[in-house]
Amino acid sequence: MNRIRRLVESDLVSRIAWLYFMKGHTQRDISEMLGLSRMQVQRSISKSKTTGLVQIQIVDPLTTCFEKEDKLKTHFPLTDVVVIPTPDDKAKLKESLGKIAASYLLRKVRDNQVIGVGWGTTLHEITKFVSRKPLTDSHVVSLIGGWTKRADESPFEVAGKVANALNIDCYYISAPAVADSPRSRSIIASETSVNQTLKMARKSDLAILGIGDASEDSSLVEAGIVSPEEIKQLRDMGAVGDICAQFFNQEGVAVESGYMKRVIGVSLEDLKKIGMVIGVAGGENKKEAIRGALRGGYLNVLITDEETAMGILS
Repeated sequence: MNRIRRLVESDLVSRIAWLYFMKGHTQRDISEMLGLSRMQVQRSISKSKTTGLVQIQIVDPLTTCFEKEDKLKTHFPLTDVVVIPTPDDKAKLKESLGKIAASYLLRKVRDNQVIGVGWGTTLHEITKFVSRKPLTDSHVVSLIGGWTKRADESPFEVAGKVANALNIDCYYISAPAVADSPRSRSIIASETSVNQTLKMARKSDLAILGIGDASEDSSLVEAGIVSPEEIKQLRDMGAVGDICAQFFNQEGVAVESGYMKRVIGVSLEDLKKIGMVIGVAGGENKKEAIRGALRGGYLNVLITDEETAMGILS
């Protein structure tokens, strides 16, 4: 009797699975066809998956990226992660990250927001793909002072292009990114225009920024903001990367140095108070820096590539 009952139950589970997964019938259709309640149908479908009767396979290379996203969210304090396939041509990595990050940004920006924007070569790529989405009563604000020499990846250029795409005002920190001395930094930061913009930047509702490494090939060194000697000193003090020219070690702790007291922009601690901070970075040279930034809790959204994600997790 028990054997017959099991056969009947097995037949019913298989039949419901066939009707639902293969024929495309709704749970309501199946309940009417078989004279069962919706709850019975729902439980049967669930059982067909847990017992292995139904095995769902998504045939798409992106599934491995989705798996990395879940692992990163498990290992680090992240609310969202986007992992893209690493392009065969590594020279196209920043462009690929720029496309997906621009799409993500457009989904998150809305009216009545203060949008903080960092700088860097990857963020410059984002500006190429931010399509027009006019907002109302929102503002873009740069998160760090500027360069003396024009560059596509500079804070002024990146923030300005994002603001143009969103058809909103843009506010700049009208000061150098790094002052000559802590005293100079204090004087400049106390100027009304600079101080007001810094306050606005700290109150950003959303921020998007890049993550730099602490090598002599870093964008900060190439831009002349940090000298090769300074970057070496910072590395000797444990620096592995930076966000908005603020350096941190592998545990995500800010590096205490005279240099850090000269930076004019939002601090690493300021970033922790912003509701959504989107970090966009990828590449072999960025793994340690991204890991440090995640450990420090400076980001809650990460956009990267699969090979970089694997390196961060290892």
